[in-house]
Amino acid sequence: MTRAILLICFISFNFLSAQEIIEDEKPQLEKAKDTIRNTDRVKADGVAAVVGDFIVLESDLDREIAQLEAQGADLSGVTRCELFGSMLESKLYAHQAIQDSILVNELYIQSLVDQQIQGILAQTQGDMEGLLKFYKKDSEKALRDEMYEINKSGYLANEMQKKVTQEIEVTPEEVRTFFNDIPEDERPTFGTE
Repeated sequence: MTRAILLICFISFNFLSAQEIIEDEKPQLEKAKDTIRNTDRVKADGVAAVVGDFIVLESDLDREIAQLEAQGADLSGVTRCELFGSMLESKLYAHQAIQDSILVNELYIQSLVDQQIQGILAQTQGDMEGLLKFYKKDSEKALRDEMYEINKSGYLANEMQKKVTQEIEVTPEEVRTFFNDIPEDERPTFGTE
């Protein structure tokens, strides 16, 4: 037994003494200081929301406002928040349409894109370069692809909204009651002014 203890002590002593620490003789390199100073930070774009597979960028809202203004829409009574809510609602309908496997009429969407581009070109005297610059696209194909996705999303949202509301029935009495519950100063005028 004493031999076993002596053997263990001898082995552990050799093991411990075999662990030699070698000092690194290389001089430490001094780390270079960062010489780039970024005081003017510019945010390229940001994700405003994600609805299913749809990503809504902050620039999408700005582009939507510019498009509505270009179409002559009166946005004086519409806030950015309301417009953003409308965009999210549309994306939500489109997402649900995909979940419900609503089919997309590809030829219809493609012809819609063609009509839109021809209409815009007619208003801009055929200035495709100006159109590409407005949409910040490098090529006509990139523009068509984006417009296709926008129209497809709108088509899906519209089809889903139809599906949700197709069996809703509203009686004239319900409309009258709803209208009468609106305070007079907030009621729509329907062009009777």
